[in-house]
Amino acid sequence: MARRAWTYTEEKILLDNYHDCTIKELEKLLPARSRDSINKKIKVFKAKGKIKEGKSQEAISRAYIQRKKEI
Repeated sequence: MARRAWTYTEEKILLDNYHDCTIKELEKLLPARSRDSINKKIKVFKAKGKIKEGKSQEAISRAYIQRKKEI
């Protein structure tokens, strides 16, 4: 499968929502992107310093619930 370049809009959605959304929520916001693609882009953004902080506590809590785990 050929790679498709990320659009400015997709990158903006990811950057604007990374801290407050779980990966499942990001997948819904970016339906044309796979989980792997989103995770790879996050890693690139972190390496470039575009994402500096971690997830909000609320997003972490929702991620545990989505995975059916308890904190």
